Amino acid sequence: MSAPPAPASASGSSTGTTRDLAARIYIELVGRVMLTENKPNPVDLAKFCYKLAEAFQSIEADAHKDAVAKMAKYDVKVDDMTSWKK
Repeated sequence: MSAPPAPASASGSSTGTTRDLAARIYIELVGRVMLTENKPNPVDLAKFCYKLAEAFQSIEADAHKDAVAKMAKYDVKVDDMTSWKK
């Protein structure tokens, strides 16, 4: 059986992706911390996962902006492409 679809986000797609990333982080961390003696509060762990997801996405957005700016500087001409066939 497949998992039920995630509910649609009312505030936009970025919130949905933040939720999905936070959920994946939470699942990974729960599997690791539940084996320890000092188990964290699940609510605090969820909040921490959201902060991690938001931080990751902000860094990813900055990296994407830098990559787009770099690619805008490339100027490929037809003569350049003909030399690729050699």
